[in-house]
Amino acid sequence: MKANDFGIFLHRSAYSSSSLIVTCYTFKKGLQRFIFKGGKKKAQNLFPMSHVELTFYGRNPDLLNLTNVESVTPQSFQFHPVRASIAFFMAEVIYKCVHEGDNDTNLFHFFSRSSSALNTQESLPIFPLKFLIDLSEKLGFKPLNEIREAHVFNLDAGVFQHTHSSLERTFSGGGVQLIIELLEKSALDEVPLKNAREEALTIYLNYFSIHSPRFQKLESYEILKEVLGA
Repeated sequence: MKANDFGIFLHRSAYSSSSLIVTCYTFKKGLQRFIFKGGKKKAQNLFPMSHVELTFYGRNPDLLNLTNVESVTPQSFQFHPVRASIAFFMAEVIYKCVHEGDNDTNLFHFFSRSSSALNTQESLPIFPLKFLIDLSEKLGFKPLNEIREAHVFNLDAGVFQHTHSSLERTFSGGGVQLIIELLEKSALDEVPLKNAREEALTIYLNYFSIHSPRFQKLESYEILKEVLGA
């Protein structure tokens, strides 16, 4: 019997000469994989971070048979080079840090809102960093900033402090200051300098690698840096 669910498309890989393995974060089941037979000719709606409706069947919950994919809302970001690069980055981050079987409807709604925001967001240079900060909160390891005028980010402890440590991974500088500013307020008055943005993003990705066990090096990161720095 066929079933339906909503999903945020994250990743695809070849299964055969004509078919795909498709991974989405779904509303009902969380991270879910599908075989999409003939999918290479039907993949026009499979763009990273696209909000889609999925039709599928199958008894194996680990690998269902996908028969149809329809867009729920138009994602114009796929036609914009910078927004598209950010979408690839966001999808890869989710794919590499969320576990299969974890079902969290609040997380699904967060991904859906982030996808919609990417269509309209004007301050694109800091969008990836803000997404990482918000995602770390949803996943339960957002760093604590409880010490007044602390300027050192302790990645191992997930806190900000006054001094560096020889036993733990600590950072300071313009990138850390930018992270602190985004933790304290949702928007900035002006776009930070390129060096500070790159430094902050690198530091926060290191933070993810420490606190998210599945997290690995991102293939999309170097492309994102190049596009945002252009």
